[in-house]
Amino acid sequence: MIAEDFTIDRTTLQQLLDADSNRWERLNADYVARKRIGDACRGLAHRAFTDRDETALAELHDTLELVYEQDFRVTPVDRLDRDTQPVLRDIASVLECAALSAELADVDEAQISGYPYAGKEFVHWLKLLVGGHPAARHPFYQEFMPSRVTKETFRFYLAQETNLDPRFDDILSLMQVGASPVEKMEIAENHWDEMGNGKPEEVHTTMFSRALESLDVHVDYVRANLLPEAKISGNLACCLALSRRHYYRSIGFFGVTEYLVPRRFKLVVDRWLELGLPRAGIVYHDAHIKIDAGHASGWFKNVIAPAVDADPRIGREIALGALIRLNSSERYLDSLLKHVQDNLALAIS
Repeated sequence: MIAEDFTIDRTTLQQLLDADSNRWERLNADYVARKRIGDACRGLAHRAFTDRDETALAELHDTLELVYEQDFRVTPVDRLDRDTQPVLRDIASVLECAALSAELADVDEAQISGYPYAGKEFVHWLKLLVGGHPAARHPFYQEFMPSRVTKETFRFYLAQETNLDPRFDDILSLMQVGASPVEKMEIAENHWDEMGNGKPEEVHTTMFSRALESLDVHVDYVRANLLPEAKISGNLACCLALSRRHYYRSIGFFGVTEYLVPRRFKLVVDRWLELGLPRAGIVYHDAHIKIDAGHASGWFKNVIAPAVDADPRIGREIALGALIRLNSSERYLDSLLKHVQDNLALAIS
């Protein structure tokens, strides 16, 4: 049974996940206990977003992260008898709705009103929206990366980038479910590139792993150094990709991702080579400069434009997804820049 004073956090959820199948069977059928879990989630969300409690916000995203760890892995064979989905979906539903509501509250309605109703014109409008956002030319990439990033900064930076890159191929797989044939073909082509076009050594997650290995960015280092804003960005990506009702927002979110990567990664590659770091570690980023330029063009033309042409109401959802990505990216990069600048100042003093 769930105690009256039940709280929800990563530790508590992990204890639930470690319970045996008999306890899970009882818990799934115990709607009083599940209501307590839901109430605990709502209480956590209230503290995080209404009370602006940073500790509660961290607990909320730590909990969501653990839920997504289950969603993005194959269940171990010794746990196949445990049906955790009813409770995990109870938890995710409350925490995701709260997190997305907070993101939407940060969107200025003036930014998305009056968007074009035709696909081609909408794409042009959306590119202007993206290009005019502070995240598009953030100082971390434009000013700090070219001259001040060090080997240790790169190590810390790569740890933050684990919030999305290792799962991107799986995210693209999920996004194809239920998409129209034209949209699905574009996403599938993107996915095939992520899979190295059938060459195991060129699978993008493999190449990213080499980048991590080149600077000894191991699991414990990531856990100890992942910024809260990086975790939030990764959780938002998972949230939008996993739910089919967020599909239109997800194509806006990931369209922005594809669009901004080439210009960002060009600066990363240039600085990496200037520092003389291992060439094997920058293959992933170098490959994405050209590949994602093509992906972005195809994504706008064959995923976003057809969706808007099919139903202009979708344009609003795409724009919201784009702004969720831009706003969360700006917060993440602000935090990253402050952290590396503060550490650089300490090293100099």
